[in-house]
Amino acid sequence: MVEQHYKFNNMEFDEGRNRIRNDELFLDLIRKWEDDFHDRYSPFFANYLFANASTMILANQCLVTEPNEDLGMELIEGEIDLDTNLKIENYSKRLTIYALGSNHDLDEPLYFIRDDSMIDGMVILKYIPDHDEDDIGPDIPVAGEKIKVSLTKR
Repeated sequence: MVEQHYKFNNMEFDEGRNRIRNDELFLDLIRKWEDDFHDRYSPFFANYLFANASTMILANQCLVTEPNEDLGMELIEGEIDLDTNLKIENYSKRLTIYALGSNHDLDEPLYFIRDDSMIDGMVILKYIPDHDEDDIGPDIPVAGEKIKVSLTKR
């Protein structure tokens, strides 16, 4: 996992969620942070964005959504749990937008995670590998990493 923290002043954004000094949408700022993340940690791209509820509202107001739609899934007991979020949504009058297309590839999601333990004006971008991709093969060793080889008879 790789992560980078970004700070912003939410008072810099007007009611339309444009940045007062340059008319930049808050989502445009997120896209710049995605670029910065990739520049720092290439070849990785951020696939998760963590922020509190007020930051999610700020981002949500930049989108063309229905009145009953919210951006960002809840952490469940401090963990990302998409299945539980989907079950909860079945009983809710609100719909959740779980992810937006990444700035680098619209087919790759940037998941929005609501973490109300975070402070206002803070966003964390993370790359979290997908552990369900066991069929890809063994991990590629990194320079300086010890390589364990086991031989078995067939």
